[in-house]
Amino acid sequence: MLKTLKQKLISNYKEVKGMNLQELKKNWDEFGKQDPLWAILTNPTKKNNSWKPEEFFQTGEEEINAVFEYISSLNISISRKRAFDFGCGVGRLTQALCLYFDECYGIDIAPSMIEFAKQYNRHGDKCKYYVNDADNLSLFEDEYFNFIYSKIVLQHIKPEYSKNYIKEFVRILAPGGLLVFQAPSELAPVEKLDALEGDAYRAQLTLSEPLVNVEAGTKTTVRVKIKNISNFTWPSFEDSNGKYNISLGNHWLNETGRTIVSDDGREPLPKTLEPQEEVEVSLTVSIPAQSDTYVLELDMVHEQISWFKDKGSQTLRIPVKVEGISQLQSMGRKMLSLYRKLRAINDVKTSSSLFVPRMEMYGIPKDTVLKIVTSNGGKVVDVQQDGSAGQGWFSFLYCVTK
Repeated sequence: MLKTLKQKLISNYKEVKGMNLQELKKNWDEFGKQDPLWAILTNPTKKNNSWKPEEFFQTGEEEINAVFEYISSLNISISRKRAFDFGCGVGRLTQALCLYFDECYGIDIAPSMIEFAKQYNRHGDKCKYYVNDADNLSLFEDEYFNFIYSKIVLQHIKPEYSKNYIKEFVRILAPGGLLVFQAPSELAPVEKLDALEGDAYRAQLTLSEPLVNVEAGTKTTVRVKIKNISNFTWPSFEDSNGKYNISLGNHWLNETGRTIVSDDGREPLPKTLEPQEEVEVSLTVSIPAQSDTYVLELDMVHEQISWFKDKGSQTLRIPVKVEGISQLQSMGRKMLSLYRKLRAINDVKTSSSLFVPRMEMYGIPKDTVLKIVTSNGGKVVDVQQDGSAGQGWFSFLYCVTK
């Protein structure tokens, strides 16, 4: 039975340096405000709110269908009474689970994600969503769920918390129920990464149009021509099957050249780029919060491999004058009032625009996970190697009964 609500996340791997739960909540709540669907499924071609909701939720149905095919292959039969989606986000998987179970529950640490989940809910009272920012699952009594599922969630939580959540999964799992969850184990050796030849990392970047003075703490879009001046083909996200895609990115420097923001916007190649071929892309960047003159540095990045400049490629550096909002006073009070109203309509709040959320990645050794499960009364049915954490990690899908 559900208890009263009063009882209630590419970066640092070591526990001592990662986010605590309140920091995790702040970051993921901001992701929920800025780009919730992409934050859950980070296909670079879907950034900047490019996911279509129907397409996004269809991926949830396909995933859950595949999970039940996997369960069937293990000859496991479970009650279809009650299911639990841990780290539900906007309900991508919770909604799909409603096609299999009488009741479905989803929890997430981010209030903004839960608000969207409730808006996207197509199953009425059959589906329930809750915010949970505690380091436990005391919202629920022992042995409450017949099925528990979690994927690409624990990997964003410090191990000191995720280990306890795994214990809690076993506690709230009903006898005869099934728990299926994914967690990375450890970083893959560097030599296994799919790096290109060293001479492939040569790019020529040109700004398509001048970048005019911009306002502190906002976002702007720059159009950039990218030319592959190497003798090697650069694969796009689709052509590389999502493995280590190549993107345009940016840093912010001060006037002396010191980096003040090391990693800001991203835009993947829209197509595979052959040697000497050129393409134009739009990159959304976050303007620094303080008025000053900065340098916008544009560079290509082979995700999880290297920035091109670290391989010898030339970056494009653009001086940018960032103006504070006080400089808009010259527009007159009426214009300033209209400006503020337009920003309110678009929900671009100063407090939000100054904060750039981040995702962190962590792993829990496979042997540690197995020990936690078995020492808390769970029985491991199957363990499968899983690639959902990306090729930079060894990751596993655990299937547990009780």
